[in-house]
Amino acid sequence: MRPIAHSLPFGRATFIPAGCIHWPLTEKDLLKKWIKAVKDTPKAFTMLMGDSLDFARTHYRDHIRSYRADQNSQLAVDEYVKHDIGKLAKLLMPIKDRIIGAILGNHHHEFADGTNGEQFLCQLLGIRYLGPVGLIRVEFRDRSGRTRHSMVIYAHHHGGSMGGRTTGADANALERSETTFDADVYVLSHTHRRIGFKLPKLEITSKGRPIVIERTKAFIRSGAFLKGYGEDNPSTTRPHFPTYAEQKALRPTDLGYVTLTIDLTHVGNNGPNDPNRVKREFTVSY
Repeated sequence: MRPIAHSLPFGRATFIPAGCIHWPLTEKDLLKKWIKAVKDTPKAFTMLMGDSLDFARTHYRDHIRSYRADQNSQLAVDEYVKHDIGKLAKLLMPIKDRIIGAILGNHHHEFADGTNGEQFLCQLLGIRYLGPVGLIRVEFRDRSGRTRHSMVIYAHHHGGSMGGRTTGADANALERSETTFDADVYVLSHTHRRIGFKLPKLEITSKGRPIVIERTKAFIRSGAFLKGYGEDNPSTTRPHFPTYAEQKALRPTDLGYVTLTIDLTHVGNNGPNDPNRVKREFTVSY
């Protein structure tokens, strides 16, 4: 676990996470649209929510790595994968300064030296690799550099649950993330659904006369950039490789991403119980 801090100017900011890019099978026009949104939106920031690459699931990786008699083949595959990751890094390079970090999913390549493809992508972009769990304190600072407000983002690829077939199961998994860590924004990926909702929570002030205040939290499933069903026209004359969604009779992928707008305003700076109080509003959009 590697908690990090990220600073932004006080006011409005926009968080646009990307999950399940699944390069190189990505819907590339959609990926470019997301990159443009991150680049062109003032004070936008993002993070990579795992499965940036479409290489192999856990069982397949375990099977390949169990065979140790041919190290040369492993090194050759490593070079092919690095070449592919380089193409994705080139596309992401214009927004590298807005990517606060990357977490690990369940589709990745493991190199001979024990590192993985997500780590290599981070090396190429010069961004932080966070492992399976992302814990980010976002600090909103005024012109003097003083932090006027902060919030915490908790990010995990699947949240400890691999999700379910229904939207309700996905939403429940999102809400259960709150039992793991106290944060303001919870972001999961993995199920290729786009879900965003807000829930209020009541708490009392920590100083002065106890006052009940409302603290709103945001919950996000970050969507995907890979189609669930392909028009591959199965026939009797050539091999047929149905997609995972087709094999499992899952819903089509909800292609795209979720945008969280964060609006901060000053509402008062008088009294021992309300010094420099800030009002925070979340807006979720698709």
